[in-house]
Amino acid sequence: MKLICFALAASFAVTTAIAEDDRLPQTLFTNVNVYDGVTPELMMGANVLVEGNLIKQVSTEAIDAPLATVIDGGGRTLTPGLTDTHTHLHIVAAAVDMEQMPGQEAAIRGAVAAEDMLMRGFTTVRDLCGNTHGMRRAINAGVIPGPRIVSAGACIGGWSSHADFMTDTSVKGQTNMERIGMVRIADGPDEVRLAIREEMRKGASFIKIMIGGGLSSRYDPLDVTTMSKEEIEAAVDETARWGTYVTAHAYTDVSLNLGMDAGMVTFEHMHLAGRETFERLAEIGAVVSSQVGVVPTLCDNPLFNTAATKAKACNLQEGGIASFGYINDLNIRSGYGVDSFGSLEGYRYNSDAMLVRKEYFSNDKILEQMFANNAELIAMTGERNPYKDGPLAVIEPGAYADIILVEGDPTQDVAVFSEWETGIDLVMKDGVIYRNEL
Repeated sequence: MKLICFALAASFAVTTAIAEDDRLPQTLFTNVNVYDGVTPELMMGANVLVEGNLIKQVSTEAIDAPLATVIDGGGRTLTPGLTDTHTHLHIVAAAVDMEQMPGQEAAIRGAVAAEDMLMRGFTTVRDLCGNTHGMRRAINAGVIPGPRIVSAGACIGGWSSHADFMTDTSVKGQTNMERIGMVRIADGPDEVRLAIREEMRKGASFIKIMIGGGLSSRYDPLDVTTMSKEEIEAAVDETARWGTYVTAHAYTDVSLNLGMDAGMVTFEHMHLAGRETFERLAEIGAVVSSQVGVVPTLCDNPLFNTAATKAKACNLQEGGIASFGYINDLNIRSGYGVDSFGSLEGYRYNSDAMLVRKEYFSNDKILEQMFANNAELIAMTGERNPYKDGPLAVIEPGAYADIILVEGDPTQDVAVFSEWETGIDLVMKDGVIYRNEL
């Protein structure tokens, strides 16, 4: 009988030990003021329990978690990790230099930029134009540090579009930008469908097409429409088959209305459109991404140093500032996206851009753009969303544990997020702490 009791006790002890080993690690933040990404006021004197990669509990009462690693926030503000809904982590140089750059170099430079972005508090980005699928997989596997990446893959457009970076002396064929997965040339509805299927096969969450002319490309004046109605309709239909959506590089009234006629509800830029077009965007409930941070300084941007690109840049700067007023006046849902690319300094502009955005939007509106609207643009990818275990950009039970601790109160001034060197004291992504200055 004693032998049986001993065996049962030993079995229970082993089972208990295994159960304890299987427990998800816990981190308990105490003495923090919580901005949850939705409510305009802080939850004062709160505690937040993280279990594994998700938030388990948020409370102003004490949380019982005896096995948790405790982090005393010291009265700092705990917020969701920052998000950027328009970046290019694989376009690491000016277009002329990208045409000469091997894919390996672009990937390494992009990985450096991705780590820097995470350390500045950006835990999720929406990447438009770039072969970032491998980078996303490496980050998700813990091989390199970086933000979550929701990628459109290669941007799709025809010859003489914003996807065409061929030089004047090249024989028509695949450019380096196309070869390393930045862009994809597709002419006609059938080629557009094929290009979309190939990008979805690689792991794209949504698709970006080039409806109108661009700034850094050479053969597409800003006023030109570079896709046909049939091509745009093919893109809308094909992405719908994949349960996701297509967004568009579009500046003008014509390009935006073509997209809306085809059923599109998401657009990038829009800097040369008039009020009537923005009224239509508001009517259809569009969710847009307008690059407020970069536009007011386009004329002086050293990346656009030829006469042709500088003229384009100054044109977009003037029109873009007017477009911000339409977005604000008509209460159009806009994400926080900066269009950062080109260099480490260029990527860091998504921190500085918050200060510029304050000139055009209220503090509450900027917070809404950064968190709720950006999260919506990602959630719209449906089953193609690579991060479906919980909501992003919010502090609530069940949400991803993407958390930063900051000095100051962002509900009063979003500038606290731009002071990343001294004002962001902790960065957690997916339940893992990557930066701790406490």
